[in-house]
Amino acid sequence: MNRKGILVSSFVILMIVLVFANRSHTVNWTPTFNEFETKPMDTKVFFDQLPFWFQGKSVKKIHTTFYEYDQYLRDQPVDSTKNYISISKHYDIDNTSFEALLEYVAYGNDAFISAYSFPYYVKDTLGFKTAFENTDITETENTLFFEFAKDSLVYTSKIPTGTSYVKDSTAGKKLGYFISDKGKKRTNFVGIPYYDGIFYIHTAPEVFTNYQMLEASDTRYVSTAISYMPQVPFLLDKAVKTNPEISDSTLRYIMSKEPLKWSWYLLLLALALFIFFNAKRRQRIIPIIEPLKNTTTEFVHTVSNLHYEAADYNGIIQKKIIHFLESIRSKYHLSTENLNEDFVKKLALKSGNQVEQVQQLVTLILKMKSHNFMTKEPLVKLNKEIENFYNKDKN
Repeated sequence: MNRKGILVSSFVILMIVLVFANRSHTVNWTPTFNEFETKPMDTKVFFDQLPFWFQGKSVKKIHTTFYEYDQYLRDQPVDSTKNYISISKHYDIDNTSFEALLEYVAYGNDAFISAYSFPYYVKDTLGFKTAFENTDITETENTLFFEFAKDSLVYTSKIPTGTSYVKDSTAGKKLGYFISDKGKKRTNFVGIPYYDGIFYIHTAPEVFTNYQMLEASDTRYVSTAISYMPQVPFLLDKAVKTNPEISDSTLRYIMSKEPLKWSWYLLLLALALFIFFNAKRRQRIIPIIEPLKNTTTEFVHTVSNLHYEAADYNGIIQKKIIHFLESIRSKYHLSTENLNEDFVKKLALKSGNQVEQVQQLVTLILKMKSHNFMTKEPLVKLNKEIENFYNKDKN
């Protein structure tokens, strides 16, 4: 790479480092109640735990309005009973979908809805009213209680919008409450029967967020609140509606327009061709790697020279015998454990040597294995006999 290319690359790397170094690390406390996100005010932790609390029951996510989903159900075989659950900042359901939900609950299903505020037609139909306990724009500590259970939850609110509560409920049964700053008992959890089903209205959705679920020392309050519903599968009415068939990719707009899509493909192709030809032109010469040398022969020569220089003729004789017998086992597949007459005949037959010559060599080997020689004449004689054996074998 030339000097100009090095300078350009260095500048690009420096800019990337500066951008990443100056990124804001501020935590996003926006209460979106998204079931898939891990921000503090989303609800992924709660919905991940839901199947464990309900013995592995399935959770079906509704990506459309409830009215559209109900129309889909009408075209399917008779479905089993399911719980309906919705957790959001504001329970945003249109009137038509709520009418379908009323019919669904009346059939014998239960609905758990947690939000700070509700549409007027929801409150009017179910017969309850809500109000807000005003608080300062600061973090406040709240405690939630149950009417018929000992579990409670102390949490510090991160959403400075005041505390919502059920002001009046003509048909509902009070299930939970909190104590206001003025010492008044405020209902925040009610159960409202509707034909064969029940609506559970909860006005503190923050306790189901990721931050509060992970920050709480005890989550029994949450599990107790949910346990009012039967052990059946769930229908999750998503707070953030997204169609799973629509890609979340950042290129979805480009891919949706035919000219832009083909322009993108041509750009990628041109980039790939540039990289291919540019890399080929500047590719360095591949060095030749010498193969590893076989040092076995060199090692044998070195060991032999050491024995010879030390006048250890007997050591060389014994190693030569061992090497010769090893070659017989490897080449002719004969056992050298017993160097008897049968061994001599088989070796002579396989090697093409005369039986008398093989017998002479074997006798010499047996003799030299049991004696200790101090001169080199026996070594010369053994080497000559072995060389004659190999010569006849080659012929």
